[in-house]
Amino acid sequence: MSSMSAARSTPSRSRAMGFAMRWLLTMLPVIGFAADSASAPARFEGVASCASSLCHGSARPLSAHDVLQNEYVTWSQFDPHSSAYRVLLEPRSRQIAERMGLGPAHKAPQCLACHAEVVPAARSAARHQLSDGIGCESCHGAAERWLPTHHQSPAVSHADNLARGLVALEQPRVRAEVCTGCHVGDRNRFANHAMMAAGHPRLVFDLETYTELWRTSGGREHYRKRSAQPPAVWLTGIISATRRQFELLDAHAARSLRADFSVYACHTCHRDLRVAAFGAAEAGASRAVDPLAGAPGELRMQDGQLRLLLVIADALQLDSRELTAATRRLQAALNRDPAQLPAALSEVRQKLEALGAELTRRTWTQRESRVAFDALLRAARSGSFPDPAAAEQAAMGLVMLLAELDLDRSRSAEIDALFATLRDDNAFDGRRFARVLEQLEKSAAMR
Repeated sequence: MSSMSAARSTPSRSRAMGFAMRWLLTMLPVIGFAADSASAPARFEGVASCASSLCHGSARPLSAHDVLQNEYVTWSQFDPHSSAYRVLLEPRSRQIAERMGLGPAHKAPQCLACHAEVVPAARSAARHQLSDGIGCESCHGAAERWLPTHHQSPAVSHADNLARGLVALEQPRVRAEVCTGCHVGDRNRFANHAMMAAGHPRLVFDLETYTELWRTSGGREHYRKRSAQPPAVWLTGIISATRRQFELLDAHAARSLRADFSVYACHTCHRDLRVAAFGAAEAGASRAVDPLAGAPGELRMQDGQLRLLLVIADALQLDSRELTAATRRLQAALNRDPAQLPAALSEVRQKLEALGAELTRRTWTQRESRVAFDALLRAARSGSFPDPAAAEQAAMGLVMLLAELDLDRSRSAEIDALFATLRDDNAFDGRRFARVLEQLEKSAAMR
């Protein structure tokens, strides 16, 4: 990490992410992680088991340990995860469930999968409540075996607690896998096209942005220590989200010849009927800058994260040609030859892991952060992120890199303007997005 990045204070990054928070709250009424009930046989003890003032229920941060010990209070008062279940009781959720014929939303398995900790009765302790929504154990793991010992350091090590079922969330890849289970979906949890047509928000995810927003929920820190450089966390999340997208495609390939429409980019279909709207970049860019563009009329998979990976790989002079070619073959299989989908998925996954390994093992310098920022800005301006879902991935990455470069402090107006272009999918205009990016580029160049 550069000396400037290492010296930067947490409040600076929090301010930059705060700009994104206002946008995200308009996009997602609730965000949530859910536990995989088959991952361990231990019982879920419930958030009440963490709420003592001597544990994590202190009214204010304590200084005796690295752990703040007010995490329960922060979660209950400020963290959107605590309201995940309650959201299912609201009119909008009731309407979605009614349109889908699911019965009450707060009882529907499809909704509870990401809005609560759904576990078998044998694994639910007396204080574990479905109505607690997404609680501590949704992310940290069922607590029966590690709860009695996790505070006994150094007599009981962190490795000992991990062996007892504590989840290693300090590792970006582990945290990404936990988060994307709900924020992108997996084989058992999936916001499908019918849900979105009935009114469910489109899913949005960026690991570094979401980690920072969650860590500072309500302006209060959830933890003090950071375990990895923000660009590395960011790319780990992008890779994990792309991996999940391929998993969803694979799951559908095993069930039917046509994948659910939600795995495709929404604006492949949901846009106006101008000829230029299908396959051509709205910002007026040539097809040459869009290596993933398909033929006019083809359905395009959700590829915002993948597009971002390719831009950053090229900026860092890594060879992305094999992943690009494999993605094109996957795109062709999705549209023209479903029988080739399993082989195409196998190939693209292999290429993703190879390129991802090169990206995530880097030690980021300030120079590399600047190179990545400039490349991402140029690509976004030229139309490489042609729809709202892809554009918002670029925007979150740009804000993260601005904060890493310490260029965010006096650029709140430009950042707010950037997210304003993404506030309403139906009003997204690639030309306006490009103009705002041009202003951001001029401002960033002045340092």
